[in-house]
Amino acid sequence: MKSKISLYAEGCFNSYSQIFFSKNKLFAFLLIVVSLFDIKAGVSGLIAVFIGQLIATLFNFNKEMIRDGSYTYNSVLTGIAVGTFYEWSGYYFIILAIASILVFFVTVWFSLSFAKKGLPFLSMPFLIAIWITILGCGSFYTLAPKNNIIYLYPQALTFVTDFIAKLPYADVLYLYFRSLGAVLFQYNDLAGLIIAIGLLIYSRIAFTLSIIGFLIGYFFYFYLKGDFTQLIYAYIGFNFILTAIALGGFYIVPSKKSYSLLFFTMPIVALLISALNKFFTILNLPFYSLPFNIVVILTIAVLSARSSSFGLQLVRLQQYSPEKNHYKHYNTLGRFSSETYYHIALPVMSNWHISQGQEGNITHKEEWKYAWDFDIVDDDKNTFKLPGFSLKDYYCYDLPVIAPADGIVDTLQDGIDENNVGQVNMEENWGNTIIIKHSEYLYSKLSHLKRDTFKVKTGDYVKKGDVLALVGNSGRSPEPHLHFQLQSTPFIGSKTILHPISYYLTKQDKKYRFHAFDIPKKDEIVSNIISTRLLTEAFGFIPGKTFTFKVTENKKEYEVKWEIFTTIYNQSYIYCHTTKSTAYFVNNGTVFYFTDFYGDKNSLLHLFYLSAYKVVLGYYDGIFVKDKMLIEGFFNPLIKILHDFTAPFFHYCEAEYEMKFGGVDHTHHPTKIVIRSDSKGSIFGRMTKQVHSKLTIENNKISEIEIQKGNHKISAICLN
Repeated sequence: MKSKISLYAEGCFNSYSQIFFSKNKLFAFLLIVVSLFDIKAGVSGLIAVFIGQLIATLFNFNKEMIRDGSYTYNSVLTGIAVGTFYEWSGYYFIILAIASILVFFVTVWFSLSFAKKGLPFLSMPFLIAIWITILGCGSFYTLAPKNNIIYLYPQALTFVTDFIAKLPYADVLYLYFRSLGAVLFQYNDLAGLIIAIGLLIYSRIAFTLSIIGFLIGYFFYFYLKGDFTQLIYAYIGFNFILTAIALGGFYIVPSKKSYSLLFFTMPIVALLISALNKFFTILNLPFYSLPFNIVVILTIAVLSARSSSFGLQLVRLQQYSPEKNHYKHYNTLGRFSSETYYHIALPVMSNWHISQGQEGNITHKEEWKYAWDFDIVDDDKNTFKLPGFSLKDYYCYDLPVIAPADGIVDTLQDGIDENNVGQVNMEENWGNTIIIKHSEYLYSKLSHLKRDTFKVKTGDYVKKGDVLALVGNSGRSPEPHLHFQLQSTPFIGSKTILHPISYYLTKQDKKYRFHAFDIPKKDEIVSNIISTRLLTEAFGFIPGKTFTFKVTENKKEYEVKWEIFTTIYNQSYIYCHTTKSTAYFVNNGTVFYFTDFYGDKNSLLHLFYLSAYKVVLGYYDGIFVKDKMLIEGFFNPLIKILHDFTAPFFHYCEAEYEMKFGGVDHTHHPTKIVIRSDSKGSIFGRMTKQVHSKLTIENNKISEIEIQKGNHKISAICLN
């Protein structure tokens, strides 16, 4: 029973806030208060939500959609609208129940139909349900039309109206605030003012967009000498406000271009208001939010049909906040913009030299420019030991070539003799070659291999790291080396395609540098990352695994419990039972990194999220890893609020993460590794806040977490 009450309460709050594309509880509370200015209409909205939730529960609909208000935000509008039209009576509540059931059914239908096309259904269910209710109730004479609205605290309404009258551009402010209030059928200035404050609390971007969208629509009417009675009638200008928020920052990532889009869409909204006003007057029906629905759905449908999303980026994973949509998108862009779906590794073991890189000056030109040649050099940059006349004098000769990724052996060419040093075979240019198919239109080609050393045959399935053959000197190869390229077709002479190497290291002066989805360059010494067992086991968070930590903070001790879960979409996350916080992560065997955090920013889990934001799972002394972080939690709330206003145009607040290994007890067979990391925020490049972390990896687990946050110290010891 307690869980059901919690489900309904949360669903009720979200039903109200979702009207303005939010899940903010304080904003929802303000909207409920505003709806109750007309007590009967407000209560009707709450009843409609409850009826919708009850039906959804009785018929076993998705609990998460009940909780997030998706099933019932149209019920809010329907209930308030019905309460605005008719007086209460026994018959009234019958009609209210029927309208609530109808809007729920229509909502479910729209959610199923529009989801297939990736489109939002917005307030279309409300429009259909209320039109049916208005037309249907015209034949039922037991319902009494509502003659007037008795407002609670009418003095407050008068005070706000009188105050606005003294301000510059009072007529514009009246229209703006009353248009906001009209979303909840409250045609007064106080309602609009409270909603505007709620918008500002919920989202600075949404608040700004509401003003910009409204003003564009207003001045469109003003300069074209439009009929302002169309806007004043039911204050239908809220269509400008809702459209601006939806397209400027909710369904499209907030940016300069999303703001610019409003200059194209607001005039269309204005034109629709004018056209629909004439049509619906004939039907004797209000058109309410229909212009907003048409323009938003059409715009998203059109943008979804593009071949490229450059410029206007649709929000793929909704955060229910324009700010979060913006920061998440740009953080993802900074972290993963170069990441590819298929991870291609280096086709060699240990440290190799890039003798010819992409767009090389020998053979990597024109259609074959995206390729690499590998060999091995000594400290004097020689590729061979003296005297260097024999193939066996070359360091890379006879060394294994490995599969760069999982795939199927598609094409083999073997039987071509080795060249003597300094000679080439121009007729059989590529020499002995293996081509592996990794996916449609992605093949890797490895050439100049040694004759009769192939470990695979056509049709074999190979995994990344499997030995394929040995390095040779066949084809157009004056000395032993390996040619490696990626291509979109399975032929030996295919042209190359540009594709990064997923994760690798470069070595210089005995120090390693980490690369993620980068292009190895000429003369670099490169190697794959070999994972360290201690690290892979410590970060091997499999579903069902639990951790209990004893935390010491300001001389206070307490315990927290974490557990690993996986979603139906195979997304792994750590859940803290103590603080109800969640941290999503990825472990691809080479790198462990976090992607999202939800919950208590003061929890141990959030501190661990900051500490292990990105960790290489192979120990290399001196390796250094950097990554971009979300700015949330790194700045004074006021600075963050001010930054929200400018974020779509430029950033001056940044946050980044740095990780390095702080020590090991044994380089080759470690039983204890220390990881040190820093998370820091900066304003205009000047550091403002820093979190120092130390993770101790021991006994195949993260045995201790130590955090220094200003003068605040926190330590946690794993008990299991």
